[in-house]
Amino acid sequence: MAQFSRRDALIVVKILASMFRALGFALILPFCVSLWYGETAFALLFAAIAIALVAACSALRFFIKTPDPKLRHAVVSIALAWVLVGLVSSVPFVFYGMGFVDGFFESVSGWSGTGLTMVERPEVLPFSLNFWRAFTQWVGGFGIVILAMLILEKPKIARSLFVADGRTENFYLNVVKIARVLAVIYLFYTAIGIAGFLLAGLSPFDAVVHTFTTLATGGFSSNSVGVGAYGTWAIVVSIFLMVIGGISFMSHRELLRMRLREFWANPEVRLFFGIISAAMLLVSANMLFAGDFKPLEQLFYIISAITGTGATTFFQASQFPIASVFILILLMVSGACFGSTTGALKLWRILVVFKVLAREIRKVFLPAGAVTPIRIHDSCMESERALAVVAFVCLYLLLLSW
Repeated sequence: MAQFSRRDALIVVKILASMFRALGFALILPFCVSLWYGETAFALLFAAIAIALVAACSALRFFIKTPDPKLRHAVVSIALAWVLVGLVSSVPFVFYGMGFVDGFFESVSGWSGTGLTMVERPEVLPFSLNFWRAFTQWVGGFGIVILAMLILEKPKIARSLFVADGRTENFYLNVVKIARVLAVIYLFYTAIGIAGFLLAGLSPFDAVVHTFTTLATGGFSSNSVGVGAYGTWAIVVSIFLMVIGGISFMSHRELLRMRLREFWANPEVRLFFGIISAAMLLVSANMLFAGDFKPLEQLFYIISAITGTGATTFFQASQFPIASVFILILLMVSGACFGSTTGALKLWRILVVFKVLAREIRKVFLPAGAVTPIRIHDSCMESERALAVVAFVCLYLLLLSW
């Protein structure tokens, strides 16, 4: 195993500098929001962080001369970035008066889209901090790596980051061009979400915040109840955005180009909607048996669970019967589509596991030496890659059981 030398460390530092410079430029948006609402202290804070990041990281990129990075450098960089970005992003929370641990927790929860919060009453927070919570989830759902790729000038660096981040979109050879397409798709759905929430009666600020957190399937809210506090139509818009967030960007490209047959031919998309339909039937039957049928809330929580959003309404998840709660937990473990803004196992990995199991069962009844490829959609998967997926799923479930 090759040692990680000083030159390797410099390569990692330069990659991190590119990523954090991108974050510095992104801080222009919360800076503008702080100015708009007259919260000068937060405006100065965001400006100071942005200037420091852009200046320091630009200097590092200029003075550090290194060869093009390899995949291992990109992997280490991304692992470090998610910790460091949590530390940097905790500064506004600590500035507001939260403890360091609480601020760091809130920051990491935002960037990772976990949605757990240390804020009991978000409605009392300054506009700047509420926006910052939503902004971390929105950028986190899109990906700090993709954000960095948008301003990278070296394709090899971008390619390494793209692969290390586990991205699957491959509709162009130029990964920077892919990043731009993903950005356009993400911004397009963001605009639709804001318009939808405005039509549902939300204020412009709440519409932006809930679009950011719902599309990114993060779950933060500007109030202590959740999006359900704004009524039925807000729940409908939220369901739409969570479904959008649960589908891969590659599938969205097919959908927006009106290639509906190609969109529906994706087995992961069909499985996604099939699981939602089956869960809706099971939960509805359970709720009817319990004498409490709430179809809209049921659909909301099913989609919130499978996409890992964690969004809530006045009807709390704890009010579901035990069997329905168990179904919601299973949905949370499975997750939605690969290449989406969601977390958990992802349906693609579950498909691979079942394909591997089916192959092993078939091999028992076939002659020795028979070729049994693992076919998903219109391509075959190498056995080594399939076994790596199975190993990941086993490790995930092992850690979950602890």
